[in-house]
Amino acid sequence: MTELFDPPGPSVFSIPAGADFLGELAKQLAQETDLANNPEALADALIYVPNRRSERTLAFALHQAAGGKACLLPNIRALGDLETSDPPPNAEAALADLPPVISPAARIGALTRLVMQYFESTRSPLPAVACLSAARELARLLDQAALSGDVDWTELSQLVPDADLSVHWQQSVEFLKIITDLWPARLDEATAMDPYARRFAAAEAMTRHWLDHPPEAPVIIAGSTGATPASRLLMRAAMAMPKGLVVLPGLDLALSPSTLAQIAETPSHPQFTLARTLVDLDLTPQIVRAWPLMGERNQQMRRRRLIHEALAPAQSTADWTARLRELASDQDPSDYVRDALAGLTLIEASDDSEEAWIAALLMRETLETPDQTAALVTPDAGLARRVSAMLRRWNIEVAPSAGLPLSQTKAGSLALLVSTWLLDPSHPINLMAVLQHPASRFTPEGTLALDKYFLRGPRTWSNWEELIGVVDSIQSDPPSYRPRPEPGIFEEVQRLLRDLTQILADKADLTQDILSGEIWFQAVAETMTEVAATPLPWTGEDGAALSRLLRDLVELAAPLGEQAPAVLTELLEAEAQALSVSSGASHPRLAIWGPLEARLQTADRLILAGLNEGVWPEQPPADAFLPRVFRSKIGLSDPDERIGLSAHDFAQLASAPQVTLLASKRRDDKPALASRWLWRLKTLVRGALKEEADAAFAPPPGQDPIVWLREMETAPALPPEFTAEPRPKPPTAARPKRLSVTRIEQLVRDPYAIYCESVLNIRPLDALNLPPDARVRGTAIHKALERFEIEGTAPTAEALLSLLESELRQGGEAEADLIALRDQRRRVCADYIDWRAEQSHELKGAPYTEMRGELGLQLGENVFLLSGTADRIERRTDGAIAILDFKTGRPPSEKQVRLGLSPQMPLQGLIAREGGYHQLGKSAVTALTYIRFGTQFGVTELGAAAPRAKLDEKPVAELIADAETGLRQLLVTFENPEHPYLSAPRPERITYESAYTRLARRAEWAGLTTYD
Repeated sequence: MTELFDPPGPSVFSIPAGADFLGELAKQLAQETDLANNPEALADALIYVPNRRSERTLAFALHQAAGGKACLLPNIRALGDLETSDPPPNAEAALADLPPVISPAARIGALTRLVMQYFESTRSPLPAVACLSAARELARLLDQAALSGDVDWTELSQLVPDADLSVHWQQSVEFLKIITDLWPARLDEATAMDPYARRFAAAEAMTRHWLDHPPEAPVIIAGSTGATPASRLLMRAAMAMPKGLVVLPGLDLALSPSTLAQIAETPSHPQFTLARTLVDLDLTPQIVRAWPLMGERNQQMRRRRLIHEALAPAQSTADWTARLRELASDQDPSDYVRDALAGLTLIEASDDSEEAWIAALLMRETLETPDQTAALVTPDAGLARRVSAMLRRWNIEVAPSAGLPLSQTKAGSLALLVSTWLLDPSHPINLMAVLQHPASRFTPEGTLALDKYFLRGPRTWSNWEELIGVVDSIQSDPPSYRPRPEPGIFEEVQRLLRDLTQILADKADLTQDILSGEIWFQAVAETMTEVAATPLPWTGEDGAALSRLLRDLVELAAPLGEQAPAVLTELLEAEAQALSVSSGASHPRLAIWGPLEARLQTADRLILAGLNEGVWPEQPPADAFLPRVFRSKIGLSDPDERIGLSAHDFAQLASAPQVTLLASKRRDDKPALASRWLWRLKTLVRGALKEEADAAFAPPPGQDPIVWLREMETAPALPPEFTAEPRPKPPTAARPKRLSVTRIEQLVRDPYAIYCESVLNIRPLDALNLPPDARVRGTAIHKALERFEIEGTAPTAEALLSLLESELRQGGEAEADLIALRDQRRRVCADYIDWRAEQSHELKGAPYTEMRGELGLQLGENVFLLSGTADRIERRTDGAIAILDFKTGRPPSEKQVRLGLSPQMPLQGLIAREGGYHQLGKSAVTALTYIRFGTQFGVTELGAAAPRAKLDEKPVAELIADAETGLRQLLVTFENPEHPYLSAPRPERITYESAYTRLARRAEWAGLTTYD
């Protein structure tokens, strides 16, 4: 081991950007130690890598470098970098006999309690949830202080009196005494440590141990930029070891002292963290050695140099032209840039949806080449999940390495649904969400029956007991707007409701206005177990994560005291959304990584997506307590350092041989800017290539994913006679032989709806928790008017109003809406009572309400049955009858009736004329009247007896005769098996979009978007 561990100078190397870092590291170590022939050569070595994923990848790379032979692997540990949450290895902590790390939940909970006490002391207490949010910000500030190194909090008290700052910042400094004075004391009481402080203490213990007992085996720190004080401490100690080695990722060895000084003033630069590490280790780029055995090609070197120049400090951009000439040496600068861009493609998608499709297509195309690998790298978790879903189109399962939010897993989603359901167990949507969850143990038969026959439509109950009563009443007397349950269905529903009632029986305490987090989260866990089928929801990674989360939430919520269950549910939802869970096994050749997971990883093709400002790089969050001027003076790191680390990730990945860069012109349906790194790269390239720059970034011919996507979106040519309009022609035997007068009107306006209803037996279900609509409201009003006549209620407006509001309330009308419209409805009731009194002298006997009639019409050899239900029929003193129909809205005009578009009333007159209302016998019909009874009152009489009031009016008898003629012609037409049931053949006859026009996809093939 001479070339690596006994160099002429410090044992510090750099593996250049774009290289297979871990593969090159393993290859060199295997050669140095002859690992293929000496399988124990690295058994005693200690290698630190940045994170857990790097551990696994390096172990596999060493196995490959040994020729696939069995060997004893070194002790590989995760070092933990600025953006990781990996804890320090136990070995280091044990050397210092350190206290345990305070759990995240206990930490946030304790900080929340301190925040609450602070605001109580100021006599301006805040809600517990607001204090929780402030506690999270304090925890973030504590972590930043630990990662910054030497932060002098005592400087704050000297800064404020001299600073010309607002009262807000002065109050913030006072508030920060929570973490400068109170928090250390709280940790001492708990005998615990903050996570990053413990990490640094563990590193100190390890370095002391190494100084006292220098290890004889290799000690290697590989892949870390030195972003944390702990990592830099271990690097310095490793350099002093006999076989110590530090391997930096992507250090620019050509940095001049002047450029290094500029970088030191630019935290957002990709080399900033490495430059600071060099200063801390007393090194310069010229002392650091290039990694042996790299055999780097000229093209790779040119790409790396181009990326470095594109991301150079702003002070250096004025010399870009000269720098390109210097880099090209005796080569033409434009040729140099073309060579550097070979293998690099830049695509700007129109929006983030197209960007996801492009990434998915590139990954799919990779599989066409045997053994080729590809990886999508993006910080946009939503984009990563979208690409993963798109790949399933080709039966390719690629789970994002960052995992899924716990809320989107089976166990997590069940917990959220159960918690929401327990807030209101009788809420139909929440109830069905739990019953239909994939983990539910309840039978589909009972669940679907409860949904279809009992829960659909307006909610007419407020608690579980009332829901049970409503189910019983619907079983005995279902409303007209609900489907009638089939035999045996009720028993299934009753069994289901008994099970649910038993589950809820021991949850009586949950009805309190406030309760402790322990009681609530325990109830959620118990209910989940009771509603879930085997295996229970606690199995698998998501189940284990949920179990830990509920335990932590009890600890976190304890300082908050008793809270409303809705607040505790919101807390569960927020934490479940923030917690990621591994979502499945990885694909052998494809991967989806976040930038953190992608560090030190590589693939044959890299796709860097989400390269938009605010996404990659992500803007650092605003500091809630300290302005930047304060942060720098007390030693806190600059927030832009995270941008610098992101820039380093980008430079490492963009320097790989085959890279596609993706950005979007629109994200989340808003204009978006390309990443600053892309702007700088394009500006540099345009300076060298001028108008040829776009072509240099374009995909190779035949490999443009946008062209592939356009081909996918282009529909195949259709036959000339093809139409997307549905034109069903069922046989005569299948066509309806009976319809009501209202369905006849629908047959005139939208035959396709009748085809769906009467031939296919397809009827739309109401929505769950449906707000009262015109139909339900109309049913309630008709019922109230019927009761008003049948029950012999006192003929007063108040009596009618009372009946009306009672029926509307049972139909689900909100109490607030009843109160808001009470005065209008009172006037309508009064107008109706007055009109009714005026008509009473013309009546012979009591009026008939909700009378059903039928009439058989002979059509050749067949008989068609016409039916109808009249809202009110009056027998006049002259023996003739009048038919009245109540409308909550505007009734049809006489013109619509005369043209046959609204034949309902004349057809009811036809039934009455022919004796279809059997109690009345055959009778002359002298009046067809619409009564508007909603928030307005009005009377519209069709026809005129004589003389005619208008030239275009017809007497009632003629209206009925014309309606009969039109009906027979319509029925004969639809008896023809070649006549289709068209969807709204005359759009002007459609006043609103129905479920059947949507089923016919009319808006797509007719170019319609709305209906007047």
